[in-house]
Amino acid sequence: MSVWFVIALVAIVVGVGLLLFDRFRGGATRDRRRWASMREWEYLESDPVLPSRWRYGTIHQGGPGVARNLVTGDVPTPDGPRKAYAFDHEQAGRISSVLCAVQVHESLPAAVELRLPSAPLPDDAGLDLLEPVGERYAFVSDADAVRPLLTPRVADASDAVGEDVELLWAEDAWVLAAAPVGISADRMQDLLADLAEVATALEEGLHARRPAIES
Repeated sequence: MSVWFVIALVAIVVGVGLLLFDRFRGGATRDRRRWASMREWEYLESDPVLPSRWRYGTIHQGGPGVARNLVTGDVPTPDGPRKAYAFDHEQAGRISSVLCAVQVHESLPAAVELRLPSAPLPDDAGLDLLEPVGERYAFVSDADAVRPLLTPRVADASDAVGEDVELLWAEDAWVLAAAPVGISADRMQDLLADLAEVATALEEGLHARRPAIES
């Protein structure tokens, strides 16, 4: 009798847990959809292709996966709007993070990952530790190409992203951040604005680097 009681109790606990999870996930989805509607952003339940656009950061760690609850729109900045994405990143069948991506107006010459000391080291053999950038450590695919871009403004902008985002990175024409699962819509909006500032700072470094190369 006691064994059946334990089994029944476990079943109840699991059932309640699944119910709460579904309710939480449904609430998060409604919040994301409402947030997109208020800002005239596009909302898509699923996109299996978008994450394969990138290869560093969490993409390298767990594979491209699938974008769930994807919102797409423009982040306003003093230099004009920047295209942006935000989505629940599903890898190996589970949501691993919320990825936010903001476009850089020019392609970067190499990739850079900016990790807080609390973040795990990258397992990408193509990245080497370069130097601290503000509170984060820079791991880069080409030190000579990236070093001129890592200005004090980039350091300040990356510090402003916040300690809840252990990893942010830039590759091609994008700046991305892996945020904790379940972040609020307001926090997501702030993070997109912070990433736009990182993108602007990187562009400033690109412009400063170009005359030196041309001369």
